[in-house]
Amino acid sequence: MTNVVLLERDRLTTGTTWHTAGLLWQLRPSDTELELLAHTRNVISSELEEETGLETGWIQNGGLFIASNKQRLDEYKRLMSLGKAYGIESYVLSPAETKDLYPLMNVKDLYGTLYVPKDGTMDPAGTCTTLSRAATARGATVIENCPVTGIQVKVDDLGVKRVKEVETAYGTIQTPCVVNCAGVWATKLGKMAGVNVPLITMHHAYIVTERIEGIQNMPNVRDHDASVYLRLQGDALSVGGYEHNPIFWDDPLMICPSWTA
Repeated sequence: MTNVVLLERDRLTTGTTWHTAGLLWQLRPSDTELELLAHTRNVISSELEEETGLETGWIQNGGLFIASNKQRLDEYKRLMSLGKAYGIESYVLSPAETKDLYPLMNVKDLYGTLYVPKDGTMDPAGTCTTLSRAATARGATVIENCPVTGIQVKVDDLGVKRVKEVETAYGTIQTPCVVNCAGVWATKLGKMAGVNVPLITMHHAYIVTERIEGIQNMPNVRDHDASVYLRLQGDALSVGGYEHNPIFWDDPLMICPSWTA
C-alpha cells in the first residue's frame, strides 16, 4: 500500500517507544506468530538496512528461556520441536550446559533451559526511524506534531458504521480505514469513532543495573513463571516484567501526551 498516512501527535518514539525492551524471541506456541516473528527478524536484521542504509540497532546475542519446573521444561521441548518445523535453530539445555553458556547464572534450582542462538534485540528508536524512512520511500506520508481531534463515521447502505474521515487541527483526511496504533491512549482514540477499546493503563517499572563484569555477549533471559526478562544492555542488564499487583493509572495522558493513528 502506498497511500498510507501516519499521524503522530508529537514526534515519533517520544511516547513509550523509546524505552521499550526491543526484545525479539522467535519461538511461540502459535504457528502464525512464528511466521510473523520470522518475517520481523528478517526485516529488522537485514532487509531494512539494505533498503535504507540505516541501522535498526539489531544485536544477535541469543535468547534463553529458563525452566524452574518440569512442566515448563516440557513446554520448551514442544516449542523446540515446533521451531524445527519452521527452521528455527534451538536447543534444550541441561543446567550444566546452561552454566557453560551463561557462567554468571545460578542454575541450582533449574530443570533446564531453551536456547535460541538467533534471538536478539533491536533499538526501538532506530527501528522506528528506519521503518519510517523505508515507508516514506515507498509512498507513505508521515506527519508529526499533528494530533487527531476527531474521527467521523457514516452508516453505509447495509447499516454498518464505517470511517469517513479523520480530523486534525490542520484539516481533515478522507479515508475508509483507520489503524489505531495509539497504545495506552488507544481507548481515547477509539472513542472518537464510537469504538470501545478494552485497554487500561498501568504503572510499570524496569531496572538498569550498573556494570557487571563478564556479562558482555550473554544471551537475553526470560523467566515465564516469574514474568521477568533480563535484557543485555552493553555491559549491564535491563530487568523488567509484568507486575503481579499492578497499579492502574487513571489518566494515561499524564504519562506522556502522545498518540499515533
